[in-house]
Amino acid sequence: MAWEKQSKSVCLLAAFLIGMGFVGSEWARALPPQLKHRGTQTPQPYVPSTALPDDVQLVNADANPTIRIPVTHSSIMGGPLARMRIGSSYGWLEISRDLVRYAVVRQTGIFKDIDEGFDAARADIINPRIENSVAQFQAHKTRHFMSYVVAWVLEGAGPPPTASSKVQASSSYTGAILEALQNFDGVVAELKLKQQAAAPPPVVVQPPAVPPPKPVSAPPPPTLVIMAPSGAGQNQTIEVNESPLTIRGVAMDDSGLPTITIKGAPAALRPKSENVAEFWSDPITLKPGDNRFEIMATSPSKADSHFQFVAHFTPKPAPVNPRALGKEEIISLLQGGVPASRVGELVRDRGIKFTPTPADLDDIRTAGGSEELIQAIQQAATPGK
Repeated sequence: MAWEKQSKSVCLLAAFLIGMGFVGSEWARALPPQLKHRGTQTPQPYVPSTALPDDVQLVNADANPTIRIPVTHSSIMGGPLARMRIGSSYGWLEISRDLVRYAVVRQTGIFKDIDEGFDAARADIINPRIENSVAQFQAHKTRHFMSYVVAWVLEGAGPPPTASSKVQASSSYTGAILEALQNFDGVVAELKLKQQAAAPPPVVVQPPAVPPPKPVSAPPPPTLVIMAPSGAGQNQTIEVNESPLTIRGVAMDDSGLPTITIKGAPAALRPKSENVAEFWSDPITLKPGDNRFEIMATSPSKADSHFQFVAHFTPKPAPVNPRALGKEEIISLLQGGVPASRVGELVRDRGIKFTPTPADLDDIRTAGGSEELIQAIQQAATPGK
């Protein structure tokens, strides 16, 4: 009954607010049909406005979605009009799933009373409606009147009012207050779509190109110089007629003294400086024919140098005894009457200085040579048998 008695006073207040410019008279003309004279009737299905202003915000969209609307607010408390407390302010209306909160930013100065913010549960909001182009409802014995206003007005700054800013402050936007109260999920969904459309495309940050590692140049191999045998060259064959053979040389490397192996066996080493050393092998017995050698020098930095050569060994012939007998001398002794057995002793003692052929042996037999003499001649021709 108390509110019915005050209805005329409330209407007078609304007319006063319109006259003061607190709300625009054009809001009533711009009010969407589904919001006009809604009063306490059952809310109609929410039709997205597709024109919510940019300063209607959605915060905590995933955890606890909250709609924030910049508004001008007026509240009426108390009994008869003479005793009412009336204040007005600019601030943020925050509507979440369970709570309605108004935070004052600054007073309008229209009334002497100070307007205050409030917190109310959604369940405590009574009789929300649009009337005279103003969103209003009751909470905790206080009547609240609200209209949308552009956000910069809250701070008392920004460009002067223009025709476009008046359109911004239209009842079509004020109607969003009631829609947020009665169709919370629908408004949240619309604001999420606007956020997604306004979100900048994701920036794909390409990892910086990693330059390929610079190839590490291999350390240079040691330097090998072969001093003996004389004339030995890389991958060459030299003629040798003496055995055993000793290999000598010099090795050098900038990283330090190298180690030397000859045919896999360590060589003796004598340092000449920090980077130079003389090396040599033990005496190596050669076999007749080709004898292959590989000398390898390894530096402290693990670089290798190889030197290969072939020593072709031809043994020297055995020295000839100056008293050795020739074929003619053997035949002359036999023809002179010297017994064949005595000639055989001379052959075994002195040797021979010819290589007997089968024809030579036949001639010695014809001159009186025995088979014992022939065997002595053959043995002298092949020493060691």
